[in-house]
This record gives sequence, structure tokens and C-alpha cells, in this order.
Amino acid sequence: MENNNSEEKKTKKSFLDTVREIDEADRKAEIAEEARRAEARAERERQQRKAYEEKLRRERLELMKLKQGVISEDEIEAAPEEPKKEYTLREKIGNFFYHNKAYVILGAMLGAITIFLIYDFATTVRPDLQAMFIAEDYDMTGYAPVAGDAMSAYAEDYNKDKKAVFKLYYVPADYSDKSAASMYMAQSDRTQLIGEFQSGQTIMIVGRKQDYEALGIMEDVFADCRELFPGDPYAEEIGYRLAGTDFKEMINYPDMDDSDIYVSFRLPKKTMGLSEEKMRENYERTLSLWRSFLAEHRVDGRELPEIPDPEPLPDYYEDYPGTEEAAAE
Repeated sequence: MENNNSEEKKTKKSFLDTVREIDEADRKAEIAEEARRAEARAERERQQRKAYEEKLRRERLELMKLKQGVISEDEIEAAPEEPKKEYTLREKIGNFFYHNKAYVILGAMLGAITIFLIYDFATTVRPDLQAMFIAEDYDMTGYAPVAGDAMSAYAEDYNKDKKAVFKLYYVPADYSDKSAASMYMAQSDRTQLIGEFQSGQTIMIVGRKQDYEALGIMEDVFADCRELFPGDPYAEEIGYRLAGTDFKEMINYPDMDDSDIYVSFRLPKKTMGLSEEKMRENYERTLSLWRSFLAEHRVDGRELPEIPDPEPLPDYYEDYPGTEEAAAE
């Protein structure tokens, strides 16, 4: 038994030794091959350098003879042309990339950006109509897409992409806490809101009077809904009462407090991003969508409480005399 174990150990040891010997032989062969290649490269460089030095020596000698009048220019033998090296296809490709790598990298980047833009344009769903919900109701973050999908049934395919899409974007009117993160988000939301107003694409605004007042859009911004929907008890000057519809039932949001929420429509005016004519076209299309929605979702006989206009915001310049002149400067 012990003899078998000792023979097995010898066998294992012999095997490991054999592996080591093979590795050592391969390593020595690689070193020898690399040394041979290095010597061959050095010899080629020596021959090239020697030929170049001989060429320079001959040219200097001929130049000295020419200056001394020993020989004429016609007697100077033209240096033998070196044979033109033929490059393989792989060498040509490698040489091209080596000398043009900056242009290749720039071209690849531009190509990638172009492909991304084409893909984004082809896959992005562009709404035919859109609206903003700016009342303070954080749950609308999740319900806004649901509402947009539901109301898409009353939109038309104005952009001719074979799909009628209505988008409802939720933008918080305010944040309950005043932390740095909340203030940053509030500023970001305000920037988005300003951008949407400047674009002129968004006609329908859904919100409360106090939020409109806080944003400074209570006056000369919205159409008088009493003129748009004459005789409708839910139509008021600032907008149409959302509580006069089954909107919250449609989006399955029974806890939504819609008693003081209005659907308002911006008056067509020229903006930074849109002409008055184009904005009026969006205005008419948005009103058509809302009328189609009311035809199926308006609820008769609801007694809605009157919502008074909020107190105007304090005049900053009036409260702090001298700041108006300072701001003007």
C-alpha cells in the first residue's frame, strides 16, 4: 500500500516536473526567437543607416567637385531609386487609421450621434395635443399618464403619425417643505412651466386659482369659458370646473379633490416659439378635444361651491421702497 502511494507521489511529481520543463523550454524558445527578431531588426537598421550615410557622403563629394569645377552637373550620376515598397492590404488599412485617427474618431462620433438622433426621432411618440396639470396634487405624477391615455380617444392625428396622442404633464405648483432639494425641484419645475408657456404648444392648463395667482397668470391669460360654453353652469370666467365631469372616475382616482380645479384655455397670442396663427390653430384643436370629452363625461345636476378669487400677491416694490429703482439699474 505504501509502495503504491510512494509510486503515485513520484508519478505526480514527475508529471509536474514535466509540465515545468515544457514551460521552461517554451519560455527559452520564445526568448531565443525574440532575440533573433531583435537582431534581425538591428541588422536591417544598420544596413539602412549605412546606405543612407553612403548616399550623403557621395552627394557631399559630388557637390564639392561641382564647386571646384572638376565635374559638371551633367556628369553627376543620378542616385539609384530605391525600390518602392509594396504594402499589404492590412498594412494599408493600419497606415490609414494611424495617420487619420483623429478624423476617424470624429467621424465615428458624428455617425453615432446621427444614428441616435434618427432612432430618437423614429421612436419618440410626439403628442398631437398636450396639457399641463399644475395644481398641488403629487399623486397626479402617476395619474397624469393614465389621464393622457384616456383622453387620447378624443384627440385627432394632427401630426400624421397614424396615432392620436394626448399628453397630460404634471408640474407641481409648490412643495410643502422648503429643503434645498425641494427648492431646486421647484425651480426646475418653474423653468419647465415657463418653457411650455413660451413654446405656445400647450393651450389647456389644469389648476387651482391660488396656483394661477402664485404664477401670475390670473389676468389676461385665459379665455372666458362663459363665452366658450354659454349657459353651462360649470363654465366660469377663469375656466371650466373639472368637478362637473367624471374625470376622476375615468382615471380611477376617487380620492381626488376636484372641487376647486379648473380647466383653463390660454388665449392665442404670439410667443417666442410660435406665431399667433399657429397658436390659434392649437387653441381650436384643444377646444374641440374638450368639447368631445364633455359630450361623454359631463355630469348634470352637481352643486359646486363657489370658489372666490385669491387675494392678490403683495407688491414687492411697494413693500420695499427703492427696490424698483435698484432693479431698473
